[in-house]
Amino acid sequence: MSITAIDIGTHSIKIVVAKDSKGQVINKSIEVPNKLGMVAPKNDQEILQFSEMISNLFHDYKLDQSDVRLSLPEYLVTSKVIEIPFLNEAELASAIGWQAEQAIPIPKNDLMLQYQVLEKPEKKTANATMKVLLVGSRKSVIEKINNIFLNIGIEATLLETQIFSVIRSLDIQSNDPEAIILQMGTSGNDIAVIANGMFEFVFNSKTGGSLIDGAIAQSFNLDNKQAEEYKINYGLDPTQMEGKLIQVVSPIIDNMIIDLQKAIRFFTQNHPEQKIKRIVLSGGPAAMKGLTEKLTQTLGVEVLQVDPFAGSKGQIPEKNQLSFSVCMGLIARKL
Repeated sequence: MSITAIDIGTHSIKIVVAKDSKGQVINKSIEVPNKLGMVAPKNDQEILQFSEMISNLFHDYKLDQSDVRLSLPEYLVTSKVIEIPFLNEAELASAIGWQAEQAIPIPKNDLMLQYQVLEKPEKKTANATMKVLLVGSRKSVIEKINNIFLNIGIEATLLETQIFSVIRSLDIQSNDPEAIILQMGTSGNDIAVIANGMFEFVFNSKTGGSLIDGAIAQSFNLDNKQAEEYKINYGLDPTQMEGKLIQVVSPIIDNMIIDLQKAIRFFTQNHPEQKIKRIVLSGGPAAMKGLTEKLTQTLGVEVLQVDPFAGSKGQIPEKNQLSFSVCMGLIARKL
């Protein structure tokens, strides 16, 4: 039995099949265009088309159905870390619903809630507090996605947001530097902050790769595929196209940098004794030429790209490895 991890993005679908949760042996790694351009179908016609697309993928690539793991984009989920008075397990289970109502903007009758204690003192004292991660999603959306797979004979083992999968793939330790994880996608970016090895917060930015592709395509009369190639291969290189390309790309990257600066300021306000020391880039658009250097120069912190297949062997993709972090994080989750 192997694990099949599927990351469905609006631009492409990434699939990794691994021998086990350690991800050391990769049996298959696949990236195909998402011809429908959707992640969560809404009406009956879209559901039918989406089901057919997924069914064809399993048939064409002979994917193992025994342990199928799916990703969810952050915009379909609300993730919040709350700080509350010290509670034992029974008290927390009783109080968590009310806490979620205050923190998560999803109606109670449509809320699917998961929670995890991130930090808790060993003993209860007068002013003792604890940190709890809340992850809320809409039952209606989750059930719809589950039913799509069930109707083609596949029962998904788990659904998890993309950013948590990326964080797991990095195997972050408590003594690692405070970091921003920037998961770059086509339709938007997820910006998460990790400190002391723990998740602090995440928010979604609309400054996705498609904005850059569209600006390049319009400015240079290219189709979307050509525009994407220009973005990755030339990007922020001032020597390309007489400097005209960087003029088109820079305003969008500058907006992304503003979002990163907001995240840094918010973290610093809440943790004045700490500061962000590292930014980790993930996702296909993160491979853009000159992006790492631009962020390093502007923000004054170390900027790294993920290496999702570090320590793995087998059918590792030759191209676009940054896009597979979500899949490798899904594989690494222990059930």
